[in-house]
Amino acid sequence: MACEICGLIKTGKLKKLYEDKNIIAVLNPGPSVNGHIWLMPKNHYTIIEQVPDYIIAHLFNMANKISVSLFEALGAEGTNLIVQNGIAAGQKHSHFMIDLIPRSGNDGLSFEWQPKQLSEEEMSTIELRVKEETKNIGAFEEEKPEPVNMDKEKEILSDEENYLVKQLRRIP
Repeated sequence: MACEICGLIKTGKLKKLYEDKNIIAVLNPGPSVNGHIWLMPKNHYTIIEQVPDYIIAHLFNMANKISVSLFEALGAEGTNLIVQNGIAAGQKHSHFMIDLIPRSGNDGLSFEWQPKQLSEEEMSTIELRVKEETKNIGAFEEEKPEPVNMDKEKEILSDEENYLVKQLRRIP
């Protein structure tokens, strides 16, 4: 099954706010409030665990900058940055994205939940299990550099134009 979001990106039907070679920010076509933005990788990744580290870093760097623009352009009093990672977390599209939602005191949205009361034993068990898994976290995945094109014609400078050649000729 083709990804609906990938299709929308390719057709250009979304209101594009920012784009570079790896990511795109668009107005959510079904916003929770005015100015609700989707920020996502252009390539298809279903969940955050599939997205390369360097793209995640870039996405969150841009989420910060776009959040600032929501304060400036729309007079937001706050922003929510939400990642719904997996169906159980409320993910509705099979394309990883960050929702950036400008907030005001009277917008009617609520993201409140009742804190769960855990015993000290339950907290310690969770702590140990998560710590055990995080011991094996690997190195940051860097973007692979683009290969250098060696087929370009070499630029040949005349002696008059090349300062270093002139200086070398002066050496006895």
